[in-house]
Amino acid sequence: MLPSFIKKKLGILAAFTLLALSATAHHYLYQEPQKTAPYVKQSAEAEVAKQELKIKILATTDLLQRIIYLKCGDEEVFRTKPAANLVGLNYQQVQKIYAGWAIDKFDTNEVEMTLKVDSYCREHANNMFLGIKDGYIAIYYGKPGPKAIVKEVTNIPVNKLMPQDVEELRRGLEVQSREELLRTLEGMQSR
Repeated sequence: MLPSFIKKKLGILAAFTLLALSATAHHYLYQEPQKTAPYVKQSAEAEVAKQELKIKILATTDLLQRIIYLKCGDEEVFRTKPAANLVGLNYQQVQKIYAGWAIDKFDTNEVEMTLKVDSYCREHANNMFLGIKDGYIAIYYGKPGPKAIVKEVTNIPVNKLMPQDVEELRRGLEVQSREELLRTLEGMQSR
C-alpha cells in the first residue's frame, strides 16, 4: 500500500493533469475555430480584392456619371468614354480620383458612379422667375413650369396689382438678375 503523502501527490498530479487536458480541449474546441474563421474570411476578401485589381478601365469602357442635386431632386446623367488618364486604372485607383463619388458598378464594359450634391441643379440655380403662390407674389427657382421650386413668398398681395401684371405672373415672369427682380417687384407695387 502507498503512503498517504504519495497518494496526496498522485491525487494532486492527477487533478493538474485533468485540468490541463480540459483546458487544452477547451482551447481547441472553442478558441481555435474563432481564430481560423476570420482567417478564411480574410482570404476570401483578399481574393476578391485581387480580382478587383485585375479589372481595369479600357478605352471602350462606358463611363456613366449620375449627379443628384439634393435641394431640387433633379438628376443629371452623363455617358462618355473614359479620358486617356483613366484607361488602365483599377477600382481602387478610380476611387481615389473620384473621391466623394459612390462607385455603383465597376467592370470592363461599364463604370457607373453617383455623386450627391447639396445644392440646386444648373436650371434651378441659374434661373428665377416671379409667379403667384397663395394669393401673393412668389419668387421661384428654375423656369416656369411644374419643376419650379418656391424660393420665397413675398408679402405683396396679387389682388392689389394691375390685371396685366397678374396675367404676367400667372405665366411666370422670368428675371435675369437679383437687381432686375427687385426693380420688377418695386415697379409692380408702385402702379
